[in-house]
Amino acid sequence: MKNILIVVDMQNGFNRYEQTHILANKIVQLTNGGIFDSIIATRFLNKEGSQYTKFLDWHRLQNEPDIDLIDGIMADVIVDKRIYTCVNAKFLSLLRELNGGKRPKHIFICGADTDCCVLKTATDLFEKNIMPIVLTYYCDSNGGPLSHEAGLRVMSRLVGRKSLVEGSINSRGDLESIIKDRTY
Repeated sequence: MKNILIVVDMQNGFNRYEQTHILANKIVQLTNGGIFDSIIATRFLNKEGSQYTKFLDWHRLQNEPDIDLIDGIMADVIVDKRIYTCVNAKFLSLLRELNGGKRPKHIFICGADTDCCVLKTATDLFEKNIMPIVLTYYCDSNGGPLSHEAGLRVMSRLVGRKSLVEGSINSRGDLESIIKDRTY
């Protein structure tokens, strides 16, 4: 079983507040540590006329440099998406390919925003019978601490408390300990 990390939407346009600047630095360090077998970065792409512009009056992340990944984030694959989640049939096929042809039993997740795209991605993986392991130290929200905490609380109910992992990751051994503590 390969250790695959999904880095959710760590893009210039989402790196707007102190908490996301801190998060970006943590994720740059995490993705440059050689800890994961594969790293997938998602990029949210908005466009005029989307549900985000129509219903939320939110017009960000339509052009470069907003849509670009934050400098220093390492990824083996970049997956573009136009909705909160990247999980679809094509993405599940990519996961199998990265995992030596086998459907992964678990996937590590980090990124922004805890209460939106991270939550939806974790939930969708759970519903596809893949355990999401959300690295909470490497997640935050542009909505601030209350939004981040709300996302964690809802995720705990949707995908289970065991899917949320606190603390920093410094080695492959840390990943092995996390997996060992989760039986499925």
